[in-house]
Amino acid sequence: MKYIILISLLFGFGCRNQKAGIVPGTPQGNTTYYIDNQIGNDNYNGLSPETAWKTLSKAGSVKYTSGGRILLKRGCTFRGKLKLNATGSSDSPVEVSAYPENDTTLPRPVIDARGYLAGIQIINGSYLAIKNLEIISDAGECFESGALKNRYGVMAEANNGYQSKHIMLKNLYIHDIFASEQVPSGGQNPTSNMGMGIYFFSDRNASLNGIVVDGCRIEKTGHTAIKLKNNNTNPDLFIRNVKILNNSLKDIGGPGIQPGRCRNVLVKGNIVDHSGSLVDPRMHGRGSGIWPWTCDSVVIEYNRFMYAHGKMDSHGAHIDFNCNDVVIQYNLSLENGGGFVEILGNNHNCAYRYNISINDGWRVKGVDGAKQNGEILFISNYTGNNNEKKGPYNSYIYNNTIYVKSDIVSHFFLANTTDGLLVTNNIFYILGETQTSVRNGSYVPGAEIKNVIFKNNLYKYEGTIPADFPVQDSLPVYGDPGFANPGGLDPEDYIPSNTALIKDKGIPITKLPGDSIGLKIGLSVQKDFFGNDISGTPDLGAVEIK
Repeated sequence: MKYIILISLLFGFGCRNQKAGIVPGTPQGNTTYYIDNQIGNDNYNGLSPETAWKTLSKAGSVKYTSGGRILLKRGCTFRGKLKLNATGSSDSPVEVSAYPENDTTLPRPVIDARGYLAGIQIINGSYLAIKNLEIISDAGECFESGALKNRYGVMAEANNGYQSKHIMLKNLYIHDIFASEQVPSGGQNPTSNMGMGIYFFSDRNASLNGIVVDGCRIEKTGHTAIKLKNNNTNPDLFIRNVKILNNSLKDIGGPGIQPGRCRNVLVKGNIVDHSGSLVDPRMHGRGSGIWPWTCDSVVIEYNRFMYAHGKMDSHGAHIDFNCNDVVIQYNLSLENGGGFVEILGNNHNCAYRYNISINDGWRVKGVDGAKQNGEILFISNYTGNNNEKKGPYNSYIYNNTIYVKSDIVSHFFLANTTDGLLVTNNIFYILGETQTSVRNGSYVPGAEIKNVIFKNNLYKYEGTIPADFPVQDSLPVYGDPGFANPGGLDPEDYIPSNTALIKDKGIPITKLPGDSIGLKIGLSVQKDFFGNDISGTPDLGAVEIK
């Protein structure tokens, strides 16, 4: 008999459930259990909607194995957190989801983790699928010590040498995630809130491999929406094989997406709207749409990064220091205060290509607490406080379309330690003033800019690149690309029509002299921003004229 009745062991001799005829069985980890906080009872067996458990703590008391499922009833709000002890298999993951399973007209079940560290907490779990839930955790009286200064919608941690594999988060709605106490953290205000939507953490000698965050909606977090943190400095233990797909992130206090010490990452089809937000005064108020740090092999494509705010950084997408092979392509970068391109020190073989940038870099130093001006092009040697300034090395910036309206002053910066830079086939449709940025401590005495190819870019006006910029375009092109609607906020507004000026006027992209790598996924591309085929010589900008 599959479920053995153990009344005497579990509840004492002669004890029966409140519901007539129902006696509890020993919970089995490969079974489906139902949770209903309205009619459920933790003394029931949990095996059907009619005999559902009541609380998350009861659901968290079972160790789940392959085929195990926890289903929360739609329309219910569950106070507390689900601490998940589970290890599934590749063909039969442990699943946490909602029921009725086929009735999506009913609202998701809500986990209200106010006062707890996380709505769902996973420690050393593998082959898990968390789906179709709503999670909130807005400060409150703390029921565990870690919740005072940190708060997460979903937290997944690998520690003590555990090799965690394959965790999928899908169709979650996570919002209003705030810790109970503010902390100093370098944001817009003296203190910030360390509430995060989704947090993956790998401690020393442990690892995370195979992460998918797909179709989730995250809104109003004190700090980051999706963060991956790794305490291992050994690249063999980096967080690996990460896919962040089709998520909607809005009003995020800090960065939208922040991978740290990760390898093989795909970030595709996401919308990050107002990173660095201050719609709640507790928020961090500073953050780029995405910034990988100390990462290898990252592709960031087909995303929309919009309206980033903050006194520093706060680009649509920026490449923080110590990265290799980060490719930012086919993205819309719209009205981000920090700017469009930001590549920091000791980065190797990174690229921005076939992106459309509209009105990026509007931040003005000294206004609203800003520490830096916004910049269209920011190539820096910063590698962290008190560390040697070096690089970046072999950066590729080509076939981007950049529009800046007349009331924005566009800034450019190039560190003198730069070694290898290609800037070509871009359209700079900049209507306002341009300046070279001056940054204290950014230059290394005696250093020399090496191996820069800056040529064959199209400018609306002569003099777009400031006269005192350390390099100049060796083969500039001037004229009007004939955009469909210059000044509009949609990518379609930047489809060019001036065939004579743009069609087949690009130069083929090859490796910089002395660079044996280029990009791992290749320097040549087959499609433009809109998916049009590129045949023969590329056009100028991000869009091929048909």
